[in-house]
Amino acid sequence: MAIPDVRNNLQLTHATAYVSAAGTSTGKKGVTIAPVRGRVVECGFAFDSLCASAVTLTVDVGDQTSSTASTFTQIISSTLGTFASTATFEGGICSVQPASNVYVNAGDIIRPTFSGGNAAAINATFYTIIRRG
Repeated sequence: MAIPDVRNNLQLTHATAYVSAAGTSTGKKGVTIAPVRGRVVECGFAFDSLCASAVTLTVDVGDQTSSTASTFTQIISSTLGTFASTATFEGGICSVQPASNVYVNAGDIIRPTFSGGNAAAINATFYTIIRRG
């Protein structure tokens, strides 16, 4: 039996953000920071309570090159990040992969935006998985 290559586990890292009131219909943003340089493999979230409506997730990445303004590029659109109400139950993982290769540098801002929920009191934990390199 072959021994698994432990380097595969070391190549993936993640960044998380707790987003309060993510279930609001008007939209709510969160922020996390890329801990390493690499390729974004997956983004997703889990609600801490039942959200009985469809929810959309968009994800932007900002490279803080300007000291006076933030510049963000959308990596996941609301078309890719649409989740039906049957998937937005408490603790259910809703995940999506970028449509193309997206690379981030350590320190880049990763900003999720939620919209379409039915209750502002629903919070979410957002995550991004990054393959180092």
